[in-house]
Amino acid sequence: MRLDIAYRLHFRYAAAVSESQNEIRVRPRDDLRQQVLSYRLTTTPATRVLQTRDYFGTTVDHLGVRGAHRELLVVAESSVETAPIPDDPPVVSCERLADVEFANSHVEYLAPSQHVQWGDLINEVATWSVRSAPDNVSSRVIAIVKAVPTVLTYERGSTSIGVTLEELVDGGRGVCQDFAHLAVGMLRCVGIPARYVSGYLFAVDETRPDGDGNDGSPTAAASRAKDFVAENGIGEQTGVLDSDGEAPTAVSVQTHAWIEAAVPGFGWYALDPTNGGAVGERHVIIGHGRDYNDVAPVRGVFHGSADAQVDAEVIIAQPTAPTSMVTEPIRRRSNVAVASPAAAMADHQQTAQQQQQ
Repeated sequence: MRLDIAYRLHFRYAAAVSESQNEIRVRPRDDLRQQVLSYRLTTTPATRVLQTRDYFGTTVDHLGVRGAHRELLVVAESSVETAPIPDDPPVVSCERLADVEFANSHVEYLAPSQHVQWGDLINEVATWSVRSAPDNVSSRVIAIVKAVPTVLTYERGSTSIGVTLEELVDGGRGVCQDFAHLAVGMLRCVGIPARYVSGYLFAVDETRPDGDGNDGSPTAAASRAKDFVAENGIGEQTGVLDSDGEAPTAVSVQTHAWIEAAVPGFGWYALDPTNGGAVGERHVIIGHGRDYNDVAPVRGVFHGSADAQVDAEVIIAQPTAPTSMVTEPIRRRSNVAVASPAAAMADHQQTAQQQQQ
């Protein structure tokens, strides 16, 4: 499946700042399942971009702006070709998880991490989830992934990064990153290495990424797409339906998260806890890590005394959609102001370093 993706990140400062430095992780990765056909990152104000790869193999764009500015706009445009995942894992006994070589090579995905800490409650939930599963690795992975949506209800804006797994379970609500964190924690509880995956999902409703209605008909899909947009108040929706009024051709969304579990003798098995299903052609991988902290889309600092507001949006389109359906909604909101030198000097006298995220 060919997908065109535009990611917009817009920083607005209450007063002029004299410098900002950021790391951006939004470029899709190249692997056996997906190929990046093109990628371009632009900024306003214009600045040089240094591209590297981090420890986990994720592409990182480093960019800095020196000089007075009250806004910073980052637009990353990608074109990606994805393919179905060819094979499901073989039946592998859970006894093989104890193999010393396997355990040592996946140790960082078995241990607690910053956003994946667990105690008795998570152990109990994980044990309950696999109680009836056959004694093989893939069956236990599937059982846990399918259990997560029974523990959490998807609700936009219900949590913020930093909530613990116990707080998630107690609250019973979360977004995709919470579903992924809980699944990763539960898998590690039962001895299965698991990692957090950041990426994009081409779907109006990320709890049902196949785009089909309950009866599988295009009309049902179109009706449900309209209802979801109206009920959830997601960002500006461009081209929700194609010319026949049947299926989404372009959607305005946010980044998505899912998980991969290590199966001995097979490799990484990808599943999406937000909907309890498989990862397919509509999923586009940016990168993976122990948890969100390793693949956060943006991390940075700025020099100045102002407060910062950060807005992000992703528009994904199939190639049948005009290019303008991807780029124009992004560029329409790109009027960026640059502060005068005098204003910069006044604010520079009160400089303080602040964390953007």
